[in-house]
Amino acid sequence: MKLTFWDILTIAVLIATTVVIVAVMVIFANPDSPINPFPYPTLPATIMVPTNTATLVSLPPTWTPVPRIEATPRPTSTLVPTATTFVITPTP
Repeated sequence: MKLTFWDILTIAVLIATTVVIVAVMVIFANPDSPINPFPYPTLPATIMVPTNTATLVSLPPTWTPVPRIEATPRPTSTLVPTATTFVITPTP
């Protein structure tokens, strides 16, 4: 069987795809690798700033009000039902 232009192009695309997948996996596993075009910037050294106090200032605890237990209200009497008149008036 004779290799045509399209067969060679297919093989080249498959090899290129494999190379790209391997490169992405290497960059994902090690972001500081030399093949990474956008490596993380180097972090600056930590600066130790002197402070006037040796300990942190803490605020005094706040008073939390205690909930009051109120008595349960007594039941009220229900009004007696009354006859209600219903009149329909036409609107002008």
